[in-house]
Amino acid sequence: PDSQLGRLASQPCPSPLRACAQHMGCKNSKEGYGDSTLDASDVKVLDKENGPGTPKDKSAHTYDSDIQTRHNTQHKSFSEALVHRNMKNLHEIYDVDEAHVLGRGACGSVCVVRKRANLDEVFAMKTVAVDGPGGMSLGQSIEELRKEIEIQRSLDHPNIARIFEYFEDPQHSQMHIIMELCRGGALVSRMKTHRNGYGERAAATLVYKMLSAILYCHNNGVVHRDLKLDNFIYEDEREDAELKLIDFGFAAEVAPGNEWMWEQIGTPSYMSPELWADFSKAYDSSVDMWAIGVCAYMLLSGKRPFHHQDRKEKKRMIQNDPVRFSSAEWDRITPHAKDFCLQLMQKDPKKRLSASQALAHPWIKNMAGVRGGGNTPREEIQQHSDIVANLEEFAKADNMRKVAMEVIAFSTPPAKLDELRDLFVKMDENASGTLSEAEFVKAMVGTYHEEEAKRLFRLIDVNDSKEIEYMEFLGAAMSKRTTSMKPSLMSAFSILDRDGNGIISKEELLAILGDDCTDEEINDMIKQSGGTTGINFEQFKHLMLRDMSSMQRAKAWQSASRITAIAQSRLSSSSMQSPSEKKQ
Repeated sequence: PDSQLGRLASQPCPSPLRACAQHMGCKNSKEGYGDSTLDASDVKVLDKENGPGTPKDKSAHTYDSDIQTRHNTQHKSFSEALVHRNMKNLHEIYDVDEAHVLGRGACGSVCVVRKRANLDEVFAMKTVAVDGPGGMSLGQSIEELRKEIEIQRSLDHPNIARIFEYFEDPQHSQMHIIMELCRGGALVSRMKTHRNGYGERAAATLVYKMLSAILYCHNNGVVHRDLKLDNFIYEDEREDAELKLIDFGFAAEVAPGNEWMWEQIGTPSYMSPELWADFSKAYDSSVDMWAIGVCAYMLLSGKRPFHHQDRKEKKRMIQNDPVRFSSAEWDRITPHAKDFCLQLMQKDPKKRLSASQALAHPWIKNMAGVRGGGNTPREEIQQHSDIVANLEEFAKADNMRKVAMEVIAFSTPPAKLDELRDLFVKMDENASGTLSEAEFVKAMVGTYHEEEAKRLFRLIDVNDSKEIEYMEFLGAAMSKRTTSMKPSLMSAFSILDRDGNGIISKEELLAILGDDCTDEEINDMIKQSGGTTGINFEQFKHLMLRDMSSMQRAKAWQSASRITAIAQSRLSSSSMQSPSEKKQ
């Protein structure tokens, strides 16, 4: 079966290194579906320190980039704060003895694991060998893997696969990464049943989701650098299942006005002309847009825009030949679809559309079925009074309950929240992956007066980032029925109980709230939960299930914005500290 990490096929692979590279994110050795056999040395990874300096003349660079400054360190996403290295023994937390292996390569494997505390919780575990047999390097050091996790955990988007935690095993030279389980296989595998391409509406809808994911990445200063059909996977087996972007092994963090990169890396069929240069040549985030153009071309026709068995000829074609629509499949394709492909696969990077511009292209606007048709966001909100009530409940909740609700949203399998995800996508009119105040208010006006909607927005924006992130929205909109289920409560409790001793201690609460809450306030919080020196699971469950009095609601409403911002900031800082630092 296909796994969510590319075509990690269960049958023997023609080359162990190829299997490793393609599916486990090992650098220096990437190859895409159907490309000719590629030796690791064929795709060069240049050392940044040895590359030429930044070009002196930037005036000629006019690509309209979407790159923005990554999250301010004081405004980390909630999911970023929760994803951390688990210092416990893997086997104590997960049942890996009976794990079903989805695929195996020379540098690792992917299998299905269950949490021992709740066997109904199923995850994918990606195990990567840091060092190969006999000390052979497979291209990724432990530092590179940590960097990959650091980047992916910072991304909170409906179309980006979620990481939950990771374990390092120095004794066996391995790292184990716990991820959301996606059973639907890779998009490239589904192309086998669409050999002549998808219909335009289906193709445009898939490309819309790709563009939304990469716009979010670029807006957060992340360039993926290995976008391809293999790296988009389906949440489940349904034809219309959600699409998820994976494998950030080649991803780079850049900054506005300083996004030059030098490493010549990628998958041959998806690499833009500048990546095929005979010498080190600077490039920018537009390489991602070329790759999406290739994906669109393949989804529409079932064929690659430039392909030849000889690598030198393929390089020449990508660098010099125009994009052609000569095969019979293109006779049924509209001019707008062809123009979309052309606008992304411009030889000159400066002429390519950015992700935000591509989302505004007529083909996407008219054909993508993500937001088109059906009710408007305002109409959806008016028809879901239960969700409105949940948003109010979240805004008025005390700090402990609010943090717990977001933790529950984080730990809940995304497929179980597909209705809320669909509503979030409809409200997110510019497909940026976050809700601006204007987008939120537009959906809420009709249910609230404008100023009331703005006030609700500020109380839901718990990390004060001036936008509602995906996890914030899910935590706020989840029903009390979902958050009160015992498995959900147990997951939230175990994440907050970082040392795993069955008690959320005063020290753990102080680590979250920091100096802005006194010992007396922390003691009062524990006391209100029914504890003395900490909060056990039964007390935590009571805290989540009880109904607040009108006085408690009013107090929570007034203090929610300040306290929750403090909580998220402290939780983010705490998650980044090593165990030794926390003890000091």
